[in-house]
Amino acid sequence: MKKKKLLIGTVISVVLLIVLVLFIIFGTAGGRRWQKNMQSSLNDGLNREIIVYNSDGSVIYKEKGKFDINYSEGRLEYIDADTGLKTNIYIGYNATVIVNELE
Repeated sequence: MKKKKLLIGTVISVVLLIVLVLFIIFGTAGGRRWQKNMQSSLNDGLNREIIVYNSDGSVIYKEKGKFDINYSEGRLEYIDADTGLKTNIYIGYNATVIVNELE
């Protein structure tokens, strides 16, 4: 009888843990970001559009393709999944970069 209660308690705990993990992954913004990060990692990037504007709003750089993007210290770095070429965009104080995910 004691073993049966322990087994039932363990099964209930595991089910609750699985439900909690699934809620975190599918029911929260952080979970959706994690899903997109995994999708990008597994598929060599996502279909995206990168547009760089200067201070007067003119487009100075525009690119579409399948990219995996990293941003740090004022630099946007991406690798084109089709060509394998790496591009670095150094972002100044008067530039705006927009990265859109495309379908």
